Amino acid sequence: MFFNCDEIMKKRIIQCLDEPSKGFDKGVTFFLILLVYVSIIQLAIEVRYPEFAFSNKTAFFACEYFVLGVFTIEVGVRIIFDPNRWQYFKRFSGIIDLLAIVPGLLAIFLPFLDSTAWVRVLRLFRLLRIFKLVRYGEITGGITQSLTPFFAIAIGLKGIMVAVEGRDWWPEMNNLNIVIGVVGFSLAILLGAKLQVINSRLYSIEDAVCRIVGAMRDMQCNKDVLPDICNWANELESSLIYSGHDKPDLIRRMRLKTDDLEKKLEEAGVGGPNTAGFHRDVAYLLHRTLARTPPSYERFLRTVICTYTAVVIATVPGLIGFFATFLLVYVLGGLFILIDDMDRPLDFGPASLITVKLDPLTQFNDKTK
Repeated sequence: MFFNCDEIMKKRIIQCLDEPSKGFDKGVTFFLILLVYVSIIQLAIEVRYPEFAFSNKTAFFACEYFVLGVFTIEVGVRIIFDPNRWQYFKRFSGIIDLLAIVPGLLAIFLPFLDSTAWVRVLRLFRLLRIFKLVRYGEITGGITQSLTPFFAIAIGLKGIMVAVEGRDWWPEMNNLNIVIGVVGFSLAILLGAKLQVINSRLYSIEDAVCRIVGAMRDMQCNKDVLPDICNWANELESSLIYSGHDKPDLIRRMRLKTDDLEKKLEEAGVGGPNTAGFHRDVAYLLHRTLARTPPSYERFLRTVICTYTAVVIATVPGLIGFFATFLLVYVLGGLFILIDDMDRPLDFGPASLITVKLDPLTQFNDKTK
């Protein structure tokens, strides 16, 4: 019994580090990310403002040893409790953990290395821990959750840039305001064009569903075709809600089932403008269900946003650069993620943000069951 409890506790500790799902686990992950930022900011101050760092060297040493101590404890916990410890340290995440503490430990046991430039450069490997930490579970939620990796990477890189901006070998980049402004305006046009198309598609799908349901309500008066209409409506709702990789096959099968329904309606003498509009709306709905933004447009837009953000990180100096980086990632990244989510209006998964409303179809199916 004690052995089982011990094993459960070990698994719980490793799960807290690798797969944070509870509030405490997420708090630990957030705390570790915060320490990475503290370490980067400290290194930036030491390089950019050495006089200030020297006059407050006690506080800087205490901060460095605290961060190093926490990271060392984390590695020690993995060595003690992780049954796959040696496999872990052969993977990318394990190597990053070791690189995050080795420079600091070398500086402690070999004090003459503390002031050498290469040891400080090795401390930059702590930034790579962000790549590992931000993928562990949901720290926040919604768009902010999706943006967390980009926030971590962009702000971490900006911290490194602040450290090197004051060096003599770093080139001065001025007179880029006009270029940055023009590119930003172009990005707004690209995002706005995509948003307009996707928003139109979303509402057109909802309108088509309403017209289809209205036609079915009229056709259900014919008792001979009522079972066929009800079965078809249930299959349509299932095909629209399903968001797997074989959805195109489902939509193709739905087109064939619509053709079969049309034959049964004709055999039962159900026709006229109502059924003509019904078939037109169904064909339009199934077509719009699979519509997506062209991949080339997506790739170009993503590349421009990343390049634009990288240029701002490299050219806007100091504290203003931090604010500019934060706003760029939040605004441009948030818009890209939001519009990309709207591009999948029939994705009803838990991570989906905006979807179409199928309430008329759902209510029709519930009523006819």
